[in-house]
Amino acid sequence: MTRALAHLATVVLISASMAQAAPKLADRSALQAGIAGLQQDATAMQVQGFGYDAVAQIAGLYGLTPAPRPQTQLDVTLPVGDAAKIAAGDTQIALTQLSISEGTNNQLRVQQAQHGSKAGIFISAGVISLQDLATAAQAQGIAGIAMADGVVTLSRPLVIWQGATLLIHPGDVLQMQAAEGAFLLNFGQLDLRGATLRSNVAADAPESQYRPFVLTSGSGQVYAEANQFQALGMADLGPFAGFVISTQGLFASTTPSVLRGNQFTDMGGVALIGTKGAQATQNAFLASRGGALTLAQVGQGAALGNVIYQTKAGAGLRVTARSKDMLVAGNLVLGGQGNGIQVDGGSFGITLRGNAVLDNAQTGLAAKTASCLSVQDNVIAANGAVGLRLTKTGYVQVTGNALVNNAGSAIAVGAQLTKARLDLSGNLLAQNQIGLTGAALQLVTLRDNDLSAQLPRIFDGEFAQHQAAYLTAGRTDHAAIFQISSAAAQDADFASICAQE
Repeated sequence: MTRALAHLATVVLISASMAQAAPKLADRSALQAGIAGLQQDATAMQVQGFGYDAVAQIAGLYGLTPAPRPQTQLDVTLPVGDAAKIAAGDTQIALTQLSISEGTNNQLRVQQAQHGSKAGIFISAGVISLQDLATAAQAQGIAGIAMADGVVTLSRPLVIWQGATLLIHPGDVLQMQAAEGAFLLNFGQLDLRGATLRSNVAADAPESQYRPFVLTSGSGQVYAEANQFQALGMADLGPFAGFVISTQGLFASTTPSVLRGNQFTDMGGVALIGTKGAQATQNAFLASRGGALTLAQVGQGAALGNVIYQTKAGAGLRVTARSKDMLVAGNLVLGGQGNGIQVDGGSFGITLRGNAVLDNAQTGLAAKTASCLSVQDNVIAANGAVGLRLTKTGYVQVTGNALVNNAGSAIAVGAQLTKARLDLSGNLLAQNQIGLTGAALQLVTLRDNDLSAQLPRIFDGEFAQHQAAYLTAGRTDHAAIFQISSAAAQDADFASICAQE
């Protein structure tokens, strides 16, 4: 007997009071006009809060309530301390320290950019502003940093040691020169507010060219609000991708880092790695050359109200590397060349609520090897492949979403984990190539989903053999639960597992 024929479909009746209304179907032209309007409004995308407004506009087309904005903001006071100590030093010492937490992968690219020089600038203790740093370096005869017309130019590596703080504040401009291999490496504290950090590399330069980067590692901590970051980092080069906070390892920081209201343009990528409680809120990620925002091995973090637009490669927003207990809500992910949102790497307890994932070239929302995943009240529309793809997932709840006008299936399910469970409740699946497709299913429960505008191709793959029974159940009782299950999935209890974690 084949695996497909081994699946059984059962119908269980419940009271109408338990029924959940699916989102209403909007006119396709209204969706297309909404997406076109957002694409034309690239300037507005840079404004803090635009993401929430845009998502609310799209959600309103389908009668969905948008994700709430944060009620409170973190109140982070300015760092204070003794005057800083600065000195010239050997950059290799800092790179050796970096290898303890990050390994040595891709360091050769950074070292080659130094052209044999090991000269760097070190802040070893205390607190100093960017302009005071340039002035003090000049007074001490330290080369590699200069200030002219309000712009501080860095032409060699700058290292902030543990216990030291650099302030880059309103009106400050830090330009890092690629030809001399400049970068900013932070083991201490970096406080960025209303400043501009950029490289001098043109947007059309080949990706093989070295680009300066900002990296916080070890016990380092970052507060970044209302800044502009431009043309930094090398896509797919791990910690050197652009703006990275990687506070993993034995001496990891216990203070959450914050990215709020910043604009990241032409970046190799922005990543939070190994942090706990980190926040990326109301930022704009525009024309990223690699994955725009990556959250790896993050615990109890949040990505809220961000705009991710025209990502050129990789996923717009990715949660990976066993990240846990995270909220991803109110984000607009639009017009990328890869997947819109991607959750993988054994991540657990991730909630994706009230996001708008629109017009991405590949899958709208892809989850692989993830469990205890909640996908709620999202609009996943007009993507170039599948709307929601679930591969090797455990327990997943998909509730109240509008999955419409995607070029592939609305939902594709593949190779569910043994005893896996997928609950589909109150979703709108309409105008996709196919409604539901799947293979190697375990336990799938459907309740009160609206597939009336998905005819004639409702089910495909292993779902197809159950289409007649599903349609019959819908005619006999609107509030029916329809289950497709394998014998191995009968005792699936991922819900209780999630509650216990």
